[in-house]
Amino acid sequence: MTQLTLIILGGAGDLTRRLLLPGLAQYMATDDSLKVSVVGVGYQPQDDYATQVGDALTDADVPADLVDTVVGETSWVTADATSADDLGRLLSDRVGRTIVYFALSPAITKKTVDALAGVALPSGMEFVLEKPFGTDADSARALTEALHRFTDEDHIVRSDHFLGMSGTVNLRGLLETNRPLADTWDGRDVESLTFVFDETLGLEGRAQFYDATGAARDMLQSHLIQTMGHSLADPADGSSGAAKILAATSLDGDVTVAARRARYTTGSIHGHTLPDYTAEDGVDASRNTETLAEVRLSVDTDDWRGVPITLRSGKAIGDPRQEITVHYKPVGDARGTTLRLGFDDDAVVMEINISDPGHPENLQRATFHTHLMPSKLSAYGRVVRGLVRRSGATKLHADSPVRAWEILQPVFDAFADGSVPLGEYPAGSGGPAGW
Repeated sequence: MTQLTLIILGGAGDLTRRLLLPGLAQYMATDDSLKVSVVGVGYQPQDDYATQVGDALTDADVPADLVDTVVGETSWVTADATSADDLGRLLSDRVGRTIVYFALSPAITKKTVDALAGVALPSGMEFVLEKPFGTDADSARALTEALHRFTDEDHIVRSDHFLGMSGTVNLRGLLETNRPLADTWDGRDVESLTFVFDETLGLEGRAQFYDATGAARDMLQSHLIQTMGHSLADPADGSSGAAKILAATSLDGDVTVAARRARYTTGSIHGHTLPDYTAEDGVDASRNTETLAEVRLSVDTDDWRGVPITLRSGKAIGDPRQEITVHYKPVGDARGTTLRLGFDDDAVVMEINISDPGHPENLQRATFHTHLMPSKLSAYGRVVRGLVRRSGATKLHADSPVRAWEILQPVFDAFADGSVPLGEYPAGSGGPAGW
């Protein structure tokens, strides 16, 4: 029997309810030997917390018996996560394996980490942090320095659930187990790579966060660039492999050429009308926040030098793509092979050239499309599995968040000073004309 206590700072928040708790239940359903006590923590009392947890799991279609199991081991502690005194009362006397999960905003996370330096913590306690890690390279370094005042890297997990998404996992599996793909996974055969995560959603009530953040910080600097590093790395290097890739990464040319941005105007998606972004409640139009961002990168290693890599993410996109796309170099005059992996739908698509049997000189484009058997685990289920097994599957190297900020800082600066213009696109379209 494996027993652990999962203490969730921000235990009543949206991330906990929609993603972390259902992921925990999914993994528990695959491991009968696991017993988890869930402790939610927040500054406001939650007398019905067990009911909230049960409702969240039920909404995520978790079986009723497993809902009862998790709820039966759930409790709530009202505490200020930025208070050393409160944290001491919460953590100092814990026995057994304990994981502290930060489901908090970056500003509160930093204050909590600073407070923990003054707490007598039990040996072996583990700490899991969600993105974003800081708000720039300096603050990301400062966060790591603050963590090291009370723990070490063996007990810190900087978690990115995109490393546990189906597309990321499936790409790695294809490359590690299929020689035709493994032997062509470098710039000698790959022409370009694209990591795109567009979505139909607009702000959905998240203006306070999103308008101060924008698409580039929200998605490119964190999830997509880390997925890129993970995908290009030598798997034998573990998390340090991705850090090595990022260390060799830069913008592919001047920022005014390598980056572009836009925001949506009024439009319709699947019969639902979205207002102009600047008319959304809570938006400050003077910020010129982008809702669609794209950057082109290059990786200066022997394997990947000269291969353009595009990261893109946008909101209010009609028929959005959420996939990793590999464009292979053409053979002769034929079109190059294309491999596509859906980030979260288990789809694998390969477009290849096939000769007409009657006229071999006539090539036809054929598409092989498969949906793999749905996984029992969501991306957050894989996050939990990695934490329980200490596998590091969704763990970032300490250097990776800092380097990601450094790579994209010229983009943020160019967005702020207007040297990269802010385009527009109707909600429900694929983006600005010409992109």
